Amino acid sequence: MNTETEIPIPFESYSGNKPFAFVSYAHADKVLVYSAMRYFHEANLNIWYDDGIPPAEEWQSEIAQKIMGSDMFTVFLSASACASSHVNREIQFALSENKPILPIFLEKITLTPSLKLCLQQFQSCFCFKLDWQKRAIEVIRKALEDSNKLDPSAKPRKKEAEEEFVDESEGLWKIMDQIYHAQITRRMRLKAHRKTEETSLPDEKVSSDSVPSIPVPEVPSRPSGRTRHPFAVGVMVDKPDPKKSEEKKAPFTDPYLGEFSWIPSGRIAIKVPYSEEKRLVHVKNGFWLGQVLVTQEVYTEVMGTNPSHTDTDTGDEVFNLPVNRVSWLDAVEFCKALTALAKISGKLPEHHEFRLPTEVEWEYACRAGTTTDYYFGDDPTELHEHAWYVVNSLRRIHPVKMKAPNPWGLYDLYGNVREWVGNSFVNTLLDESEQDEFRICRGGSYMKKAVGCRSSSRDTQSLFHRYRNLGFRVALSGPPNL
Repeated sequence: MNTETEIPIPFESYSGNKPFAFVSYAHADKVLVYSAMRYFHEANLNIWYDDGIPPAEEWQSEIAQKIMGSDMFTVFLSASACASSHVNREIQFALSENKPILPIFLEKITLTPSLKLCLQQFQSCFCFKLDWQKRAIEVIRKALEDSNKLDPSAKPRKKEAEEEFVDESEGLWKIMDQIYHAQITRRMRLKAHRKTEETSLPDEKVSSDSVPSIPVPEVPSRPSGRTRHPFAVGVMVDKPDPKKSEEKKAPFTDPYLGEFSWIPSGRIAIKVPYSEEKRLVHVKNGFWLGQVLVTQEVYTEVMGTNPSHTDTDTGDEVFNLPVNRVSWLDAVEFCKALTALAKISGKLPEHHEFRLPTEVEWEYACRAGTTTDYYFGDDPTELHEHAWYVVNSLRRIHPVKMKAPNPWGLYDLYGNVREWVGNSFVNTLLDESEQDEFRICRGGSYMKKAVGCRSSSRDTQSLFHRYRNLGFRVALSGPPNL
């Protein structure tokens, strides 16, 4: 999960004389590890981890002393941890000190041969399985009790006054825990759903000769040498009905949001979240989608306020910056307000409304008929021509419509700010009409690396959260697609 503020420590490391467990982890996994350690702390287990080292202490010496003095060595394993020389050295040292070890897997990984040799004799816990916290707490508690230093009949001790630590980020950690458990639950339900499904959608084999052409809206000319990526085999877009296309392909311009691109109906092979499976999804109804992100000027004019964070080098006022620091609820309210204004002015097509695009609609419009990592191909070195991302953004937002659009005339899909979408593809697969507290945002941002700006990139956030690299664009249609 992404957060733009410094991650608060969950509690102070144990510094007393009673039995304690040493926790080893890669700092790249800090959010998940901190969340897990809170369970241990709430179970009255004494935990020491490296954020407890005073700044003036010698780091390696303090680590070695704590491992030698510990009664249990716990290591959180991930791809980052396996690649960390510090974690590997700590494991080796714990083995040399004959410490009981509890490996806890944060994700499904294949251990390196050396780590497999070191850890194969120990029982492991897996964070992606139910009740792993209970199992881990039992193992740690037993190790501490077996050290003959802890009286099992003793009541949980109260912290001394000087050890008292007030967690001012309780709300943040509760939300982190909820997000983590919601993601794990969704993975398990999707797995069960696929097992019980009687039939799966058949793969459609489409020859290159049978792929129909796509009606592509006129877009501003691009510099020479930059061509539209060829339409990929295996993704079939329906031929639009001539009568409907004449009516709905007419250019649409909103007095607030400007030009909208017409997105024709069609099909897309979309990856199922938390798996490698792909589903062929039919986008049954064409729809309009705003060519640009909602800007701060437009949001202020409609809603009467501008919640955005703006960080420019010159200090001068910059126009056409995307609105940011808006929650999912804020984005939905904006769409409702814009719909009301359009109805009053009489410029809204009958039975239509402004809304957030669904997750399927967003990816379908972003890909514009391609199946590569980006709509322009697979080469991330070309991304700077299409997006503001961490390499060229100077870590700040930029005015919209300054980079090249996709083949359907949509700008800033891979950068500037991420975009809220209306619903989750997971809910669609599970036939859930109601969603929980969490929503999906798609696309890249000025803080993301190229790998996080692909057409398939997605994040999960609480619908109440506001971030300075998160905004939205607006769709216009009748009934929504998937």
